[in-house]
Amino acid sequence: LSQFQGDFDNYNQVLQDRRHGLPPGAGGGHEHIHCTLVPCPPPHHDTTAVGNQQQQPQPQWVLAAFYFNGNPRQIFRFRAYQLSMPPSSSSSSDGDDDEIQVVRMKLHTLSSDLEGQLRQCSEEPCTWWKQVWNVWRNRPDEKQVQHGEGILDVEEWDEFQTTGMATVVTPLEGCDVLWDPNWDPSDHSYLYTGEYDDDSETDPAALPPGQSCHATMEAGSKGAIVDSISMIPGKRILIKDELSLWKDEFWINDRGYDPDEVLEEKENDDDDGIYVGDGERMPFVYGNRRGVPYKLQKVSDIQSGSRKEEHPSSCDNIDVESVFSLERVIANSDLEWTLGDEFRTSELYQEKTEAVDKAME
Repeated sequence: LSQFQGDFDNYNQVLQDRRHGLPPGAGGGHEHIHCTLVPCPPPHHDTTAVGNQQQQPQPQWVLAAFYFNGNPRQIFRFRAYQLSMPPSSSSSSDGDDDEIQVVRMKLHTLSSDLEGQLRQCSEEPCTWWKQVWNVWRNRPDEKQVQHGEGILDVEEWDEFQTTGMATVVTPLEGCDVLWDPNWDPSDHSYLYTGEYDDDSETDPAALPPGQSCHATMEAGSKGAIVDSISMIPGKRILIKDELSLWKDEFWINDRGYDPDEVLEEKENDDDDGIYVGDGERMPFVYGNRRGVPYKLQKVSDIQSGSRKEEHPSSCDNIDVESVFSLERVIANSDLEWTLGDEFRTSELYQEKTEAVDKAME
């Protein structure tokens, strides 16, 4: 899961949809979406190792933002993911390595203060973790320890990563996702199904190259019901989701249904929904009506930048700018225009958006 970072975008899939006469929504096509994944910078010092004793890996936090139409100012969803890494096989007492290799990813929404702060710098994801740190450190319910300007206390940094995040995010109960190395192909049938009517079956050789990771919801195929916050505030939604990740692609098969409005009979061939038993169906709320995942291609990597050793002999204090030093490295120059105004001209953006409309003609 080291590839679970950076920017991903499905612009090329959208073009293909329109060329096949598929508009988004009820038309069976995909919306143009972009996903930005920003891992929390690693600790400056190893504060968990005690001698040679092996320690349980610390959870990894990742900030995620999803936006429409290659425009970071059109974010429709923020999330914070907490990935619990498995312990090494040597720490297993029963020798069962299969179970401990599963990585659990807990989904969280952001506090209103934090989300508002991140929206103000939506085109600067490399600064997001510094904003999270500032929101947490300036919380009114805690007395703040005073340090020199630009200095971060190691114990405080450790507290932020282990327990502090829980004060600025809220878990989405029942929505845990499991990245399983022993994944079941039947849970990811989209890998082997043609995307369009003229594709009878997908050749496995046509899948993205390299090693892959696959995930399903812990709730299984039945999904989980949550209160919507961003899509339709106050509305309950049944969520179903599967994920597939390669070095250069991220496929998201995320769908939402309305559990409070059951359709008893199918009115016509265009009427969609999900069967929930006894011939009853739930109306579609979001996602692809044909069950085809959003196929996002890698646009950039987001990685730790160079750090300055402001306090090379100190184990107690580190430089704030050094800790939060992240950088974006472009991986696909053809899609870098989807990262925001800094990476395109207004003319180029207009050309790219108009190409989607022309593809339907």
